[in-house]
Amino acid sequence: MKMSGTQVAAHSFVRDTGETVLALRREAALAVARQRRLEQSLVQERARAEAVEDQARRALARGEELLARQVLARGLCSLETRRQLESELDEARRHVARLLARVVRAENRAWGLR
Repeated sequence: MKMSGTQVAAHSFVRDTGETVLALRREAALAVARQRRLEQSLVQERARAEAVEDQARRALARGEELLARQVLARGLCSLETRRQLESELDEARRHVARLLARVVRAENRAWGLR
């Protein structure tokens, strides 16, 4: 059975909408994966910061103030890294939320077309 021009156009539009939904889902999945990697990196960075603080406390307990200062100075780099990761994670969370909202809207449009 041959479709009319309108039917062909409608079928093409539905197909394109479905492809858009799939592309948005893929993009959202990648964004969620990036968010999880950032969360893991932040957990590791926080653990490193705690280790630096513990090392500095132990040095102070032994009376090695200079060593404690050196350890804490090295920890400043870790602090900057942690702040950067926190900023990136905040942005990643906002990006994921925006993408998921777009996926829902696209899926709702696609379901409305069927």
